[in-house]
Amino acid sequence: GNVKQLYDTTKKLVGKYSRPERPVKDKEGKPITEIQQQRNRWVEYFEDILNRPAPTNPPDIKAAHTDFPIDVNPSTTQEIRMAIRQIKNGKASGSDNIPAEALKSDIRQIKNGKASGSDNIPVEALKLDTEEEEQVPMDWKEGHLVKIPKKGDLSKCENYRGITLLSIPGKVFNRVLMNRMKDAVDAQLRDQQAGFRKD
Repeated sequence: GNVKQLYDTTKKLVGKYSRPERPVKDKEGKPITEIQQQRNRWVEYFEDILNRPAPTNPPDIKAAHTDFPIDVNPSTTQEIRMAIRQIKNGKASGSDNIPAEALKSDIRQIKNGKASGSDNIPVEALKLDTEEEEQVPMDWKEGHLVKIPKKGDLSKCENYRGITLLSIPGKVFNRVLMNRMKDAVDAQLRDQQAGFRKD
């Protein structure tokens, strides 16, 4: 399966929906009426919040042992299926508009014997995309920043919080990596250590 074609088709089917922007105020408290200026204000606001300088005197903490034997081979279909199962349903998708349920439906079909290995399009697409290109697709790295209103005057940027919607296929890829790292770390931990462990 061609992953690019899958993404393009999904984007065409979903389409783009945009609500009109709510008027906001600039830093001095003056209302901004032009749409592009409002968008520029949001960019400025989130850049101020997210691009903080590094601490001048970071704490002097000794680095921990990090020489873990982490598997760096291409992802297996089994690893990808397990990672897809671990992704939560009902979460908003990223800029590629691929929901977790779309990937999970493929797994259910295979489990019920309704699909053969060649019909295994989402799982195989996730596997092939990273193997053939030998890099993570840009869609998987990018996030869509959404502003959520808090209490107070909604014409002030400070009364919103931002959340980043990430690509679900990107989350699956990250989950495969995290599972591999967890296996490597768990193998190094003593059996007696019960605290601060996931399972």
